[in-house]
Amino acid sequence: MFLDTTIVVEVLRSGRESRRFRRILEAIKDDPLFISMLQLAELSDWCLENSIDPSDRISRLKGIVGVVPLTEGICLEGSKIKRGMREHGVSKFSLLDGIILASARSIDQKLLTSDSDFRKAEDAVVIG
Repeated sequence: MFLDTTIVVEVLRSGRESRRFRRILEAIKDDPLFISMLQLAELSDWCLENSIDPSDRISRLKGIVGVVPLTEGICLEGSKIKRGMREHGVSKFSLLDGIILASARSIDQKLLTSDSDFRKAEDAVVIG
């Protein structure tokens, strides 16, 4: 399962007993977990905004998930995905969203997210 940054942040800030955390665990099951190299920057930014040491959190995260490198192909596909989603009425779908979804697709994984901008992607699991 490929994790969107919204899911990783939710895990970092919620307790293991929260309902949302339990829903994430149910969706993940025992699947291998992945994120994009680009998401390390997003997570570092979130950590800095919340006065958390990004090096420590990212190091621990990398012990749990596989990090998919950013390639030219993923970048090109990400822009196509963004344009397609915009054409289908998802006006806030960003280039970064497209790159994350392209990264998941590059390794044949579904994307787990809480971001409703992915609602029209057949290979995204959106949890509320």
